[in-house]
Amino acid sequence: MDANRQTRDSARLRNFLLIFLAPRGLARRMLVWIIGISTTAALIATSVQLFFDYRSDVSELEQGMRYIEQSQLPGLADAAWNFNVAGMQVQLDGIGHSPWVAGATIHYGPSQSAALKTGKLDPDAGRLFEYVLRRNGVVVGKIYIEPNLHTLYRRTLDRIGIVLATQGGKSLVTSISILLLISWMITRHLTQMAEFAKSFEPGKRFTPFVLRRGPQGPYDELSVLVDRLNDAYGRLQTAHEFQVRHNEILSQEVTQRTTELLEAHRQLAQLAITDKLTGAVNRRGLDEAFKSAIPLADPDSRPLAVILADIDKFKSVNDSRGHLVGDILLREFTGILRRAARATDTVGRWGGEEFLILCPQTTLEQALRLAEHLRASVQAHAFDEIGSKTSSFGVAVLRKGETADDLVKRADEALYQAKEGGRNRVCPEAPDIES
Repeated sequence: MDANRQTRDSARLRNFLLIFLAPRGLARRMLVWIIGISTTAALIATSVQLFFDYRSDVSELEQGMRYIEQSQLPGLADAAWNFNVAGMQVQLDGIGHSPWVAGATIHYGPSQSAALKTGKLDPDAGRLFEYVLRRNGVVVGKIYIEPNLHTLYRRTLDRIGIVLATQGGKSLVTSISILLLISWMITRHLTQMAEFAKSFEPGKRFTPFVLRRGPQGPYDELSVLVDRLNDAYGRLQTAHEFQVRHNEILSQEVTQRTTELLEAHRQLAQLAITDKLTGAVNRRGLDEAFKSAIPLADPDSRPLAVILADIDKFKSVNDSRGHLVGDILLREFTGILRRAARATDTVGRWGGEEFLILCPQTTLEQALRLAEHLRASVQAHAFDEIGSKTSSFGVAVLRKGETADDLVKRADEALYQAKEGGRNRVCPEAPDIES
């Protein structure tokens, strides 16, 4: 019995050491985190305590400087007023004997060119107290006092060493104790579960996992976890069989849904740039067409033309025949433009009864001929419930350095000239004065 017990104890110790010394073990990582958290907490507490101690020392130093200012400087000012060098030196030596003073120097005289000093002054000192000496409202000199900070720093460093050593030792002992407890109660059992999970293979015979505990082991969170693990692997076995059986069906459904989604996306994208009434490209679609065409255009080698069309006296149709007839007229007018335009042209509704045709690789002369063809096609068409109808056109081509707004503005001005000139005609843009 004793030999078996020793064997079990040796096996447990070996397993514990393997868990603790594993290069990527949870125990070692937890040790790092525990030590890090404890050290951080100790550093914060130490820093706060040292900060307040340091502030207290600084406050005492400042009180010492105020005491010197109130008790010593008036006498020093009297000596400087009377040019009593011996008296000033005595007063200065008295200030230098203060435990808070490392050294001091006084400048006096008409131009403050004369100087006396006491103690050791550091020219690179980071902090100096400067006081102006006055007598009867007249400045008789200045005194510079260098505070004695060495004692203050030494006391602070001594405190840091003591507090850090105490807090560090406490944190280390606490961290190792917590780590040993967690390793024995949790980590070794988690390792057993990991070995069981590694050996599990769907389709093979399933043997429930049992914790290696004594016969009267407690029913705690680990026991609950084991029960849930066994239940999960049982359901995983069933799910694996279901997955194999239905994987092909799901794959087909995903493919079908993807195809439908892409088609729906394409249709939505098309609807976003299509005018609902006429079926032509809407204002948004024309803006996108301009964004694509402007960078590719060049007035010399790749001209870009715009034709702006307007139905003559369209408002009278709406007023006399109603908006339904007006809508029919707009649809028929759009059809004429789209049939007469070229495959490379973009026909869109600019707004109301105005339509815009974007013509890449088109000179002004070519655009004028196309606009004349469109005008003649409209005039020759017999519209439902209306009969004949005419339209006016303004034509412009892109110039160097222009934007789409500049181009459309000049086409609109040309369209205005066509309207003013009697309608049912094509007008080109005004010539470039600079050219």
